[in-house]
Amino acid sequence: MLDELRKFLADESGQDFGEYALIFGAIGVIAMAVIPQFREAVINAFQTGINALNMASGA
Repeated sequence: MLDELRKFLADESGQDFGEYALIFGAIGVIAMAVIPQFREAVINAFQTGINALNMASGA
């Protein structure tokens, strides 16, 4: 029984899933912190494009 417990504790298979979950979680938290800062820049870029299209079409 003790040998089986040692084998179980030494087994590292499946460890990658936890590491990937931590990495993706960190990326998600960073993205949620950074994306709102670019909100105004994205809105202004789209508005500039809309204005250019309206001027080109004569609207």
